[in-house]
Amino acid sequence: MPEFSGKKARWGIVLALTLLVGCAVAPSMSPEAAKAWTARQSALLNLVHWQATGRIGVVNGQEGWHAGFQWTQQDSGYRIELIGPLGQGRVRVEGDAREVRIQTADGQTQTAPDPDILLEQAVGARLPVQGLRYWIRGLPEPGVAPALQTDAEGRLTRLEQNGWIIEYPAYRYAAPLRRELPERIIARRQDLSVKLVIEEWGR
Repeated sequence: MPEFSGKKARWGIVLALTLLVGCAVAPSMSPEAAKAWTARQSALLNLVHWQATGRIGVVNGQEGWHAGFQWTQQDSGYRIELIGPLGQGRVRVEGDAREVRIQTADGQTQTAPDPDILLEQAVGARLPVQGLRYWIRGLPEPGVAPALQTDAEGRLTRLEQNGWIIEYPAYRYAAPLRRELPERIIARRQDLSVKLVIEEWGR
């Protein structure tokens, strides 16, 4: 009887893990695409030192702005520079897992634990900085169950997470990082839309 109970418990664990894996991918994903996505996800999670340069456009209700950006990530530490949002010149956001600092073009500096709130105060829109750290690489943010779709090569084409819908219309091969990474990203939540065009990936 104890042996039967042990087998039953093991089968229960296997079933639970199978259900969890099933929730992480789209039901229509083929076995080949699921395998490609798993391998791709593992490789991208190991990409913790990178730099992305490009353009960002934000539409918040009836208002909008665009800017150049440069994002540098080193493990949990990051620096984001927005060049020209709302005619402000340059806005710099620097942070890590504990604290975030934002410096505006007039030299004013503010500190807080939440980068989204600081950016909202500076540029008028609460951008999902924590999520974008992963979304920009074509990954879901850890800790929150996503709904995702991929193409046959395991690249994300659509992601739903934290109330956001993120789409990936185009990828490009980033030679310095030896990986294919997103070239365009569109993220929407209610009346807020964020569009990123990554012109260059690097280290």
